[in-house]
Parts: sequence; C-alpha cells; structure tokens
Amino acid sequence: MKTILLRKNQERRIKAGHPWVFSNEIWKMPERLYPGEDVQVSDSRGHLIGSGFYNPHSLISVRIYSRERREFDRELIKERLKQADDLRQRFYPGSKFYRLCYGESDGLPGLIIDRYDRQLVLEIMSLGTDCRREFVVESLKEQFDPECIYERSDSYSRKLEGLVPAIGELYGRLRPEVTIEENGLKFSADLMHGQKTGWFFDQRDNRAALHPYVRGRTVLDCFCHTGAFAINAAAGGASEVTGMDISESAIKMASKNAGLNGLQQTCRFRKADVMQELKIMSESDVKYDLVILDPPAFAKNKKSVEPALKGYKEINLRAMKLLPRGGILVSCSCSYHIEEEQFRVMLVDAARDAGRTIKLLEFRHQAKDHPVLLASKETQYLKCAFMAIE
Repeated sequence: MKTILLRKNQERRIKAGHPWVFSNEIWKMPERLYPGEDVQVSDSRGHLIGSGFYNPHSLISVRIYSRERREFDRELIKERLKQADDLRQRFYPGSKFYRLCYGESDGLPGLIIDRYDRQLVLEIMSLGTDCRREFVVESLKEQFDPECIYERSDSYSRKLEGLVPAIGELYGRLRPEVTIEENGLKFSADLMHGQKTGWFFDQRDNRAALHPYVRGRTVLDCFCHTGAFAINAAAGGASEVTGMDISESAIKMASKNAGLNGLQQTCRFRKADVMQELKIMSESDVKYDLVILDPPAFAKNKKSVEPALKGYKEINLRAMKLLPRGGILVSCSCSYHIEEEQFRVMLVDAARDAGRTIKLLEFRHQAKDHPVLLASKETQYLKCAFMAIE
C-alpha cells in the first residue's frame, strides 16, 4: 500500500474522524497512483491516520474508509454491509423497507443502498466504490438474496468524481412499481422513475412524529409529492388534509396512496404551483390548523445559498399567515448547503415579517437509517422544525 503524507497541521480534522482528504491538504504522494487505488494516509511525521482510495479527478483526493491499514476489498464491504443492516434492524425490527447503507456514515464512501423488500436500489457517488461495484453486487447477493439489484447513479456528484451516469439492472429483473410499508401505512413507489431511488426514507421518523399534532385538525401539505406526510397526518386523526404539488404524476400517486390506506375521504390532492398558490392563499381568509413545508432542495451549491434562503423565507412567511394563533408549522429543508443556524435565522426573519412569534417544539433531522457521522457535518443535511405560531 502506497502512502500519502499530509501537510503539517492539516491532519486534525481527519484524525477527529472526518473521512475526506482534500487535494490542497496533501504534502507528498507517490508516483504512479491509479484512480481508485487503495492508499495509506499518514500525517507529516509518518504516523498512520487511515486507509482510503485515491481519486485524481476530484477535489476530494482520498476518501478514508478505515482507521487501520486495510484494503477496500470484498471482505470489508461484506463486513460493513452487515454492520449497517444490524443497525437498521435495531431501530426498525422486521422492516424490509429502509436505507440499508448511507455512504461515509456506514464506512462505505459514496455508496447509497435503499431496500425495497427483495429489491435493492443503489447509487454510487465515489470513484473508489465505482471501481469495486462487482464486490458490492456480490456481497449484496450473498447477504440479502435479492431478486434484483438496480443502479440509479445519476446525480451531479458523479461528475465531480470524473464519472458518467450509470442506470440499469446489475442483477435480476426490476419490478418498477412496489408497495412499501412505513409507520403501519402502505405506499406505492416507482423505483425506476421516482425521485432519488424511488422513496424518501429520510423523513420516515418525522412523518411519524406528526401524530400528536394532527388529531382533529385541518392540514395543508405543501410540496406533498406522493402524499407521505399528508397520509401520515390523516392516519394520525386529522379531520381534513389537502396536498399540493406541481407534478401531476406525483398527485396521481398521492391519491392512489390515500386509497391504499382507506383515507381517500380525508385526503384530497391537487396540482398547483405551490409558491404561487401560497401567495394567493395567504392574501385570502383561508386558514389551516397545521401546515407542512417539505420543498425540494432550493440550494444545489454554495452559490445558490442566498437566493435559496430568500425562497425558504418566502414560503415560511406565507405559511405562517395561513395559521391561526397556536397553529402548527412543520418546516423542512433538505438542502445540505443551508446550515442549521441559517435555517433557524431564516425562520425568525420570516416570523418577524409575518408579525408572528415562533415557539420551537421539536427540531428534528433525518431518520435513524441515515446516521450522522458526527465528525462530518456533510452527513447531516435534513432539518425539520415543529413550531407553534403565535
């Protein structure tokens, strides 16, 4: 194993557990390193920090996968997948629907795997893991006996790694439409054409947390997508639930999902430009007891943070105006580039301009099948605030 030496005083973050080594942190590196090769990372005095794989095409030159000297081989992948699955089964015992692997947090850099019973959908976002996809597939076949392993590696992050999109079956034959179970409810999901890998598992726990807030209340679910928040609200005892989304296909799926759970009388969904609709509704006498905001990521990169915060402020301000005194606002952001403190400040600014006061009841993050690597803030992206609006 060849050794990469870090610049003096550049090792503290990495020694603390952060898994990325950036190109400007490297002092000395050997000649003839091939893309994806296993390397040993040491500090400027030669003390081992960990093992990772090298990528000359990315600003993240090395992704560390072990704090020991070892190769990223079939045995390591198999071991990490078992550890990851054991952790999920502890929190969701008996479940067959969850995020099985969450990249760096599970010691498998850039590897995302979602489980849909015996179908596995994966996304590979790092060169080193991409070079070893055969090991990943074989390990999954051995441990989980899947009927299909389907790849949806089409995110922008692959371009940053010097990789092209990769979509298709790696094993077996995909059944695109599946029925998943979450919080005792059933939902139809499209594994081939749906957002991400077909379902947003990261909001599972936040959707379950709705129940104490919704009984007997009227609920508006903005950016409702295929109805997961709305249907959880209806199942929790909401008297009436309205969902809005700009996607006609998502609205059709949401209506279907309400029917799957016998909640079609409580839920109604309609196609709408949510940003525009919130403006119109907030200027009328319409009121709801609880409003949910779960928009798509407004900030795709650091350059878009400022306009994204303006967008978040606008929808939160409008939502607050739809609530009576004591109404509940559930506001989310899945934009990694919007930091938690920025999100909190935005909410305060929105409340000030709306002439309202916020009482924070809960501040939540992504579900437990998306564990956060505490030394790496990059692994925590989802923010979800439950607030009473006075």
